[in-house]
Amino acid sequence: MEKFIDEHRDQLIELTRELLKIRSVEEKPQESAPFGMGVKEALLKAIDISKSLGFKAVNLDNVLGYAEWGEGDDVISVLGHIDVVPEGRGWNYPPYGAEIHDGRIYARGAIDDKGPTIAALFGLYALKESNLNISKRVRIVFGTNEESGWKCMSYFKEKVKDPLVGFSPDATFPVINREKGILNITLRRDFENKNDILKVSGGERPNMVPDHAEAEFLQPFNIFVEHHDAVVEGNKIIAKGISAHGSLPENGVNAIVTLFEILDHFELNRELKEVVNFIVHNIGRDFYGKTLGVAMEDELSGHLTLNLGVINIDENFCEMTFNIRYPVTDNSERILKIFERVAAASGFKISNYNNWTPLFVDENDPLVQKLMKVYEECTGNNAFTISMGGATYARVMDKGVAFGPNFPGSEELAHKSNEFIDIELLVKVAKIYGRAIYELAK
Repeated sequence: MEKFIDEHRDQLIELTRELLKIRSVEEKPQESAPFGMGVKEALLKAIDISKSLGFKAVNLDNVLGYAEWGEGDDVISVLGHIDVVPEGRGWNYPPYGAEIHDGRIYARGAIDDKGPTIAALFGLYALKESNLNISKRVRIVFGTNEESGWKCMSYFKEKVKDPLVGFSPDATFPVINREKGILNITLRRDFENKNDILKVSGGERPNMVPDHAEAEFLQPFNIFVEHHDAVVEGNKIIAKGISAHGSLPENGVNAIVTLFEILDHFELNRELKEVVNFIVHNIGRDFYGKTLGVAMEDELSGHLTLNLGVINIDENFCEMTFNIRYPVTDNSERILKIFERVAAASGFKISNYNNWTPLFVDENDPLVQKLMKVYEECTGNNAFTISMGGATYARVMDKGVAFGPNFPGSEELAHKSNEFIDIELLVKVAKIYGRAIYELAK
C-alpha cells in the first residue's frame, strides 16, 4: 500500500490541487446550492475525483457527499470537510492558485481540510488497489459546512442511519481524544440616541482572529494616529492584525482590539465610550477570559480561550461575537451567566449563542489504541493522547477522535494567510490514513 502511494504520488498531488483551486467559502444559498455555488462546485469535484478512483460516490442533495468502498454491516467513517474560511489578507501567492513553491502547495484549505481529506481518500484508494481484504464498509465523507455551522452533519445523520465510528483528519497527531467545548456568544447594545459619529466593522468569522478592522467617521474629525498596526485613509482608521485560528488566539494579533485601543484616545459620546471601555478593559489582550471573569482550566484540556472575532457598529446598535473554547470539565451555563452579568453592566445583552459540548473518548478505547498503534508503526515515534481547543467532526460521531494531519510541534497554519501543505506531509499522511483505515476495517 505504501509503495503504491509512492508510485502514484503525482496523481495524489494533482487531485489535491484540483480541489484546492475552488473557492469553497460559504455564501448565500441558491437553488441546489445550500451553502453557495463555490461549496457546491467543490463537492461535485470531490465526487468526480471519487468516481475516477473507482469508488461508489454519493451526493446527498448537494449538502454533502461521500465515497464508499467495501462490504459488510459495519461502517468505518472518515469525516473531512472541503469548505474553507475566507482567504483574508497578506498572501504571497494566490490563495486559490494551489501553486507549488519549495515543495509546498499554497492554498486556502491546503491543511484545513482539503489536503488531508484527499489524502484519506487516496489512502483508501491505495488500500483498494493493493487488494487488501477488509470486512467493513469505509466512507470518506466530504463535509461542506464545517467552518460555519455543521448543518451538513445534521443532514448526514438524518439521512444515513449507520453509527458513525472512525476519525476526522482535521487536527494533530498522535490522537486527539479530548476537544474543548465551543461557545459562540453575540452581545448587542441598542443605542438610546442615534450614532452619527462613526461606523465600525471588523472580522469575518467568530472562529478567526480578525486581521482587519476599520472605523469610519461620519462627520469631520481631527484624526491623528501613531500606531504601527494602523493607518489613516481619509475619514477611516484601518487597523491590521494577524489572523489565526479562533482556538489559538495567542497565535494572532486581534485587529478589533487594536482599533479600539486607538479609539480609546478619542473624545466620543457616552454610549460609544462605554463600548470602547468594555472592549479595552474587559477583553483587551487577555486570551483566557481572566479580565472578563470566565477563566477556567483543567488537567485534561488546559485553559479556556476567548476570541473577539466579529464586530459591527452602525447608527443604531453595536454587535460583537465571541468564540470561546472551554475545558472538557467546564460547562456553557457557567460562562453564559458571567457574560450576561458583565455585559449588562456595560449596556449589552446576549442576543444569540450556540454551543458545542466537549468531546472525550477514553484512551483505553480500542479505537484510540488502534490509531496509536498505527501512528507508532508508521512514524517510529511514541503515541499519546492530547486535547485541543479546536473542533472537528469527531464530536458528531457516536465514537470518534481526531487523527492528524499535523505532527507535534509543527506550525499551526489553519485560517492563516499563506496556508500550505508540505508535499512530503501529504504523501506521508496518505500512507498513515490508508494503514489506519485498514486496521479499523479489516
